[in-house]
Amino acid sequence: MLFWNKKKTPEPLKEEIREPQEFNTFGLNDILHYIKREIGVDLFSKNSIIETKLRLFCEKRKIFSFRKLYEGVQHNSELRQALIDLVTVNETYFYREEEQLALAVDFALKISGTIKILCAPCASGEEVYSLAMMLQEKNRDTYSFSITGIDINSEAIEKAEKGIFSERSLHKLDQRVKDKFFTCTDKSFVARKEFFSSISFKKINIFDYDFLSLGKYDIIFSRNMLIYFDDEFRMKTIERFSKLLNPGGNLFLGHADIIPENIFFTKCNNNRLSYYIKN
Repeated sequence: MLFWNKKKTPEPLKEEIREPQEFNTFGLNDILHYIKREIGVDLFSKNSIIETKLRLFCEKRKIFSFRKLYEGVQHNSELRQALIDLVTVNETYFYREEEQLALAVDFALKISGTIKILCAPCASGEEVYSLAMMLQEKNRDTYSFSITGIDINSEAIEKAEKGIFSERSLHKLDQRVKDKFFTCTDKSFVARKEFFSSISFKKINIFDYDFLSLGKYDIIFSRNMLIYFDDEFRMKTIERFSKLLNPGGNLFLGHADIIPENIFFTKCNNNRLSYYIKN
């Protein structure tokens, strides 16, 4: 009699149980120094808030220490840009600080030839679109001006280029202006391209070499950026702005922006508003 070996049914493989990896906070200062060195933003005073944001950012990408994040941004350009986008989010809206915009437009109307304006940073583009609208409301044709918006945040630039805005962004605009410059669809407002042929957007870091090759401008808007810099980076910034401004050009800053004593600009006042003229 033959006895056949009965095959044993293999036991199901046991799933490997992994303990959740504990996050290591070592290297936070390296990241904060990296951010300051690369884009000028000083986050050391917001240490506890930014630590939480950065930790969530890391864990979402299965990075379990700030040191690993620091090592990653050295060679991974996508990770680097995602980190920059995280720390440079800036909300804005149309006709923000309208009196200051109007003062800049009044100055622009006195310029003979093509008016050239730079918005740095431009966030999601509302300031650029606002200036274009206000110039046209003063009967300036689109071919008579050129407005460039730059920002280091890639998501902001993408949104600015699309020209699609929420109702909240347009809350200061009256209905006539909304109807003239936008098409309303599903509670979104789409900029009508025929009115904005003279605006453009670029992703660029003001501390990169490429910034100085943007050309010459009559007006530079840089509102609420310098408040994140220390005096060293503020001075670097205004020196670079002076290189892009035409003689007698105007620099408009945010109300909370403070610049050190310098040889590049003279501060001027117009009623309650201040601006700077290139020396």
